[in-house]
Amino acid sequence: MLYLYTKQIWTKWLNYECLNYSKKYLKDVRLLYGFKGNHTCYFSITDKSNMNDKSNNIYVNSKNNNCNNVEENHYIKEYDDKTRSIIDHLKNKYDITSNSLNFDIKKTKGEKENVFDIGYTWSTFFKCEKSLYNVISKYVSTDVMDNYLHSYLNYNEEDRYLKDCYKEDILSDNINIDNIEKRVNNILIYITSFYYKNIRDYNMISILSDKLIDLCKKIDSINYKNSKLIFNICNVYNKVMALNDELFFILFNILNKIYVQDNKNKSIVMKDKEVLLILKTLYNQNYKNHIIVDTIISYIKYGSNLNSDIIVDTFYYLTLLSRIDHELFKKIHTYIYNNISDDEKMNSFFSSLNKTKFVELEKENVSSTIDNYKMNTEIVQNISFKINITPIKCIKLLYSYIVLDDENFLNFYIIEKLLVTLCDSLKDNDIIFNDEKECYNKKKIHEMICIIRTYLRYKKPFFYNYLPKNVKRKLKEMYIYDIGERKIKEKNFNEKVSYHLKKLRIPHIQNVIKGGILFDILEKDKKLVWLCLSYHHYYVRTIDLTVEKLLQINLIKAMNYKISKIHYYQFSRMKAKKTRFEYIRMCRYYSLRDRRNYDDELEGWNLPYINWYHKKNKNVHISNYFYNYTPISQVEY
Repeated sequence: MLYLYTKQIWTKWLNYECLNYSKKYLKDVRLLYGFKGNHTCYFSITDKSNMNDKSNNIYVNSKNNNCNNVEENHYIKEYDDKTRSIIDHLKNKYDITSNSLNFDIKKTKGEKENVFDIGYTWSTFFKCEKSLYNVISKYVSTDVMDNYLHSYLNYNEEDRYLKDCYKEDILSDNINIDNIEKRVNNILIYITSFYYKNIRDYNMISILSDKLIDLCKKIDSINYKNSKLIFNICNVYNKVMALNDELFFILFNILNKIYVQDNKNKSIVMKDKEVLLILKTLYNQNYKNHIIVDTIISYIKYGSNLNSDIIVDTFYYLTLLSRIDHELFKKIHTYIYNNISDDEKMNSFFSSLNKTKFVELEKENVSSTIDNYKMNTEIVQNISFKINITPIKCIKLLYSYIVLDDENFLNFYIIEKLLVTLCDSLKDNDIIFNDEKECYNKKKIHEMICIIRTYLRYKKPFFYNYLPKNVKRKLKEMYIYDIGERKIKEKNFNEKVSYHLKKLRIPHIQNVIKGGILFDILEKDKKLVWLCLSYHHYYVRTIDLTVEKLLQINLIKAMNYKISKIHYYQFSRMKAKKTRFEYIRMCRYYSLRDRRNYDDELEGWNLPYINWYHKKNKNVHISNYFYNYTPISQVEY
C-alpha cells in the first residue's frame, strides 16, 4: 500500500536525518512513492519546467543513510584545502561526516574573542549534539586535546591565550604555564558549547571539572598572579549554574594569595568588577566561610574608594551570604543614603519600627492618627539617595532588608521610601523585565517581588495596610505579571520522597508555587508542606541552611502551613527501605501533631535513630511514639 506525503513533511524529514543535500536542492521535490515499514522512499528533484518521469531520481534509505545520486555533480560542494583537511580529520578520528558540520561560520582570523564566543562557534559548527558529544568524550577518555580542531575553530594557535599576565615572576618547576592555560581555556570552551547546544549533562561537566581541579592544583603550587584566567572560570560557571566546592576552594585560595600576599605592606587594591564577580560566584557556589570573604569585607570597611555603582549589589550578595554585621551595615549605607551625619540621626535612622508612631485606628483617635501620619510621611520624604536608584536596585535593597529580618537592621521608613520610589519609577511593568536580557534574571527578579509582597502581607500586615493604595496596587500588578512559563527542574530527591508518600497512600502534588515560594511537595488533604532540603540549600561544608531558605520557611509558617523537613544528609544514610518509610511517617506525625515544629528549643530530635533504639531495646519509651504502633491506615489525624 502506498502512503502519500506532502513536500513539507519530506523536507523536514530530510533536514532531520542530516542527509547530504543542501536546502537549495530541495525546493522542488516530487514524491513518487514510499513504504511505511522500513521508511524507504523514492522522490525526484526536478525543475518546474520539466515535470516528467525522466527526471533524475534519488533513492534514500533512512536506516543507513545511504544516498545514491544519478548525477553527483549537483551535490558536490567546493571546499578549500583547509576545510577538506578538517573534514578528513573528523572522519578518521571521530567518524563525523561533513553533512553534520556547518562550515558557514562567519569569522575572521585574528579576531579577539572570549570563551563564550568561541563556545558558541563550537556549538554552531556541529549540527548534531552527538557529534559534539563524541569530540568531548574522546578528550575525557584519552586526556589528549585535539589541537588541530581547536586551531581550526579558535584561530589562535599562534597566539598565547593570555598576554597580559605577569609571567616573569612565575617560578615554574617543569610546569608549562602556557600549556596549562591553553588546556583550561579549551575545557571552558567545551562547557560553554554544551550550554549553547542546550545539553544539560552535569555528569560530563563534573568530569570536566575534575580535569580543571588537577590543572588548578598545579597553578596553585606556583607563584601564579594571573587573575584573568580565574575570572574566566568564574564567569563560565556562573553562566552554566554548576556547583563544585572543591574547584572553587582552590580558585578562591589563588585569588586570596593575589590580593593579600602581594599587598602585605600596602592596602588591598581590588577593582570594582572583580569584587562584584567574586561575590556573585560566592553566592552561586553557596560559599560563605572562605577567607576571601573576610578580605572583601575588610576592603569595604576600611576602603574609601568604593564605587557607588556596585554598592547595592555588594550589599545584596553579602546579605545572601549571611555576612552582614552592624558595622558593615552602617558603612555600606553611608554610600547609599544622605543626611546621616551625627550619631543621633544614625540611631534614629536605623531604629526598628516604633509602634507608638504607627498606631491602629481602633485604639487611637482620628486627630492623633493624622498627626502621626504627617510625621511619618515627613520622615520618609526627608530620606534621599546618594546613588542613582533604578527599579532593579530598589528591588535588591528591599529583598536584602527582608532577608535580614532583624530589628537591628529592618527600618520601615527606608522600606516605605524604597517602595514609593519603585512604584513611581514604574509606569509600565515591562520596564523591569525588558532591562534583563537573560530569562533567569527575569524570573529571579519576579520571584523577589513576589516574596517582598508575601513578607509584607503575612509577616507585617499592619505596615502593609498602612502603605498607600497606589503602592499596594502596583505591587499586586507586578505580582500577577505574566513572565512566561516557569520551568521547574525535576529533582531526584523530590521524586524519592514523593515515591514514599505514594506508597503510604498520602495524596500530594509536587512543585507548587505560592507567593513566589516553591513548595517541593504539598499534601492535598492537609495544610502540610514537605521541604526536600538537598545540598544546594546549605552553605558549602556546613549544615546551615541559606538565609533565603530560612526566609521561605518563616513565610510558609506565616501562611499557616505546617512544615515537614527532609534533610538529604539524613535521608541518604538510611539504606533500609523500612527505615525510610518509618522516618517519613514519623516526620509527618510530628509535623501535624507535635509542637516542636514551632518551638526551636525542642527541635533536633534525630528521627532516623528512633527505630534503631527500639530494635535494640523495645522497652525504651519515647514520648508520643511506641515500637510497631498503630499503622498509618488506622491513624486519625
